[in-house]
Amino acid sequence: MNTKPRLTGEPIMRILCKTSENLVGYLYQWNNGDVQPAWFDGAMADVRYEPFIQATEQNPVDPKTPRPRQQDLTHLEKA
Repeated sequence: MNTKPRLTGEPIMRILCKTSENLVGYLYQWNNGDVQPAWFDGAMADVRYEPFIQATEQNPVDPKTPRPRQQDLTHLEKA
């Protein structure tokens, strides 16, 4: 058991029902390394875990070329 306090957590995986494919919860990882499920309507046994896919921004014209950052448009704001 981890003795460090749990201060912050973030979802790292979706928890899906194996039979219905419905989202039934999220798996969280805490700042101290602990992992804990958060169920919507109580724990289920027949589930699968699906990691979040980190989508990279792509240029719609050429997916191999990263999308340029949006320019700062604050100079267009009216004073």
